[in-house]
Amino acid sequence: MRKIIIIVFLLFMFFVSVCCESKREAVLRYETERLEDRSRLENQMKEARYQRVLEMRITRQGRYEIFQNQQFAKNTFLLDTMDGRVWIIVEDKETKELVWQEINVENRDTLSLEEFFKGYK
Repeated sequence: MRKIIIIVFLLFMFFVSVCCESKREAVLRYETERLEDRSRLENQMKEARYQRVLEMRITRQGRYEIFQNQQFAKNTFLLDTMDGRVWIIVEDKETKELVWQEINVENRDTLSLEEFFKGYK
């Protein structure tokens, strides 16, 4: 009788430990899935913010545009889209720094702001 009680007790303890272990595994699995879902959601939110920033940058047209010759890096031009003025990057002879130098553009359809307001002084 005592052997039967001991065997039943051991079987009971075995089943309890198996049940507890499976509950722990289920809890760990649930927590892991939650962390993965949270990580996935954070990545989606980052992508959405990045996409919003890109849309904000692309939809607005700037006043100035920079153009560069593919063969020569020094042939970089700056265009003022409001009045049609153009600058090119040149090296200053005294300071040896790169600076913007305005280029005279013939047959420019628009007036510069200085030319437009010249008569109002």
